[in-house]
Amino acid sequence: MDKINSYKHIFFDLDHTLWDYEKNSNEALGELFLKYQLKNLGVGNSDHFNLCFDEVNQSLWREFNKNKISRDTIREQRFLKILNHFNIDDQDLSNKLSDEYLMLCPTKPHLIPYAFEVLDYLKENYQLHILTNGFNDVQKLKLEKSKLQSYFSTVVTSDDAGYKKPMSSIFKFAIDTANAKKHESIMIGDNLQTDILGARNFGMDTIYFNPKKEQHKSSVTHEIDCLSKLKSIF
Repeated sequence: MDKINSYKHIFFDLDHTLWDYEKNSNEALGELFLKYQLKNLGVGNSDHFNLCFDEVNQSLWREFNKNKISRDTIREQRFLKILNHFNIDDQDLSNKLSDEYLMLCPTKPHLIPYAFEVLDYLKENYQLHILTNGFNDVQKLKLEKSKLQSYFSTVVTSDDAGYKKPMSSIFKFAIDTANAKKHESIMIGDNLQTDILGARNFGMDTIYFNPKKEQHKSSVTHEIDCLSKLKSIF
């Protein structure tokens, strides 16, 4: 049998792979910027606010994925660091921004282009699953509000598993939860370390979603720059 036809289970990362984190986050941040009149506090404009958020957030998530900080640290430090960047020392404001961002952002429904079209195509012949390092409550709300929930047989978060990608343990937990076998499974994600290296080290095939066509030297089974190209693989 051709290898491509031996797959039965497709595991997707969620943020930046199906759920448009950047667009949803920027929309939520823009609303908070206006609500709390951050321009009057010296933040500049919403673009400055969004850019600083991206830098701080990515740095904290890198530390989280390396098991150096906890989810609570992300939630407590994220907006405090951003406000400090603009020379604002206001713990109360930081707490309000953090709480409201966590309530607002996951309700945003924007998806990566072709997400629904591809999922409709794949669900006819494959069991689909989510495997994410995101937090349980947040990720499941994203799936619900973006109308993705019904496509997936299982949803595994790092909270559920007690492990994070790229650890092999979370991939083992995910395929066990899905009642799958690794040789019948493939992982699709945008992160070369957590998604691709993690799956490869576990022994799963991979599809690297690389919409910006960034150069790399990682070993991947397949690489795509648009979700629509999954149709040419499956």
